[in-house]
Amino acid sequence: MLTIVVLGGFGLVLVVAAFIVTEVLAGLRRDVRPTGTEEKTAGQVIRVRGPVRGQLQNGAPAVYTEVIVEYYSRRGEGPFQVTRKFPVGSRIPYAKGDRVIVVYDVRTPRRARLAGRVSHWPTLGPYSAAPAA
Repeated sequence: MLTIVVLGGFGLVLVVAAFIVTEVLAGLRRDVRPTGTEEKTAGQVIRVRGPVRGQLQNGAPAVYTEVIVEYYSRRGEGPFQVTRKFPVGSRIPYAKGDRVIVVYDVRTPRRARLAGRVSHWPTLGPYSAAPAA
């Protein structure tokens, strides 16, 4: 009888853990955008402003450093700009003239974000010719 109670309790713990894992994985999948809606391209930091006194998106006053990047889409559209705000006192990994990876949404309204800094991409902006097959 004790064995049945212990095994039943252990089985219940395993079932609850399985439900928790599936909920976490389902939440991760919900955050990912559908494939084919985002593209990556190279951009260049055109301005680093700061410290700036302003408001965050929720209206709270803040002091931050602003990094502005200019980029072209892979289809030759642009130039577009994307801005990222860093809190004052944090390490700013970007300087004027740095080349960065920009991930943007191909749908309108076009939303973009900085994905990191690079030094090995050969060209900025749209491709000059179609790549050879």
